[in-house]
Amino acid sequence: MKLFDYIDEINATNIILVCVVVVIWLLIRRLINRKLEPFLKRKDWLLPGKGKKIKTLLKQVLFLMFFIFGVKALSFGHANFSFKGILNTQLFNLGTVDTPIPFTFSSILFILIVFVFARFIVTLCRIFIHRSTKTRAWIDEGRRYTFIQVTKYFIYTIAIIVAIQGLGVDITLLIYGSTALFVGVGLGLQSVLGDMFSGIILLFDGSIKVGDIVELSDNEIAKVQNIYIRTSQLKTIDGKFVIVPNSRLTKENVTNLTISDKATRFHVKISVAYGTDTKKLKEILYECALQHPLVEKRRNIIVLFDDFGGYALEFRVYFWVKRTWEILNIKSDIRYIIDQRFRENGIKIPFPQRDLHLVSDQRNSDTEELPFSED
Repeated sequence: MKLFDYIDEINATNIILVCVVVVIWLLIRRLINRKLEPFLKRKDWLLPGKGKKIKTLLKQVLFLMFFIFGVKALSFGHANFSFKGILNTQLFNLGTVDTPIPFTFSSILFILIVFVFARFIVTLCRIFIHRSTKTRAWIDEGRRYTFIQVTKYFIYTIAIIVAIQGLGVDITLLIYGSTALFVGVGLGLQSVLGDMFSGIILLFDGSIKVGDIVELSDNEIAKVQNIYIRTSQLKTIDGKFVIVPNSRLTKENVTNLTISDKATRFHVKISVAYGTDTKKLKEILYECALQHPLVEKRRNIIVLFDDFGGYALEFRVYFWVKRTWEILNIKSDIRYIIDQRFRENGIKIPFPQRDLHLVSDQRNSDTEELPFSED
């Protein structure tokens, strides 16, 4: 029986029942929008920034349920067609003439149920991993993110296989066919496949994790926001979001400023005029770094006499900070403090200058007096 045959059988009772189902669905949807997030907060089930996604997922699950109720409402009171008959109504065909793949209401509904259920399982796993690892110090934000991403990709892979097999497609033949396809287009997708393998390496390797502060090859400092299968999302100090191919993070020289320790050492360069009391200068620079509230007091602050410059004495003051993301502001604050202390102590910051010596070449030329004669 075809779809239009069912449409001809629909009466006022079916339409009223469908309207009742829709109204109930809208009321429940409104209740979810208003009450779900406070309920999850009370139960400590709400992950940071995931409230909207959880609400969307729950609404998708309920939509499938009410969709089934709506189909049942359409078949109510009709003896010549049933709920099962509506679900088996063929919509279109895919595949070849020899091996057609019929798409019915039931097959589409099956695919939707599989993927919504997969999303539901991913959300539950996300909540479980977040709650079970929150109190464990050795599992930081980056490792937690890696566990969640690997679990998500595994569940979605299983869901795709189940959905394909549910359509009656032989997964073995599909794998063989896709292998030949990948060989044909592999050369054109080398960079894309390289980025994907690099993403897998980043997730399992752990050398760069979500939340790490990294310095790229172009000296750009950024924070890793997300690591996806092909690209990574970084946030620069300027607040810009940069999408970087994963292969760049694995092939180029990338400095992870937070991989081994929460604190990172930085330095500020200072030049002073020749003749400055270096012992007094060392004390002043040490006090300037120590004065900043974000500099680690339990770590050594080192003042090094770097070099005799062409026009100045060059020093560096090394210090440790945990809030690496704010290093530009911290360095700026320390420079302000140094400038103020230099003014108070009469220490001069020199500027490039050259001494020009003029050598005059005085020639003692004897002036010969020529004889003067009058005619």
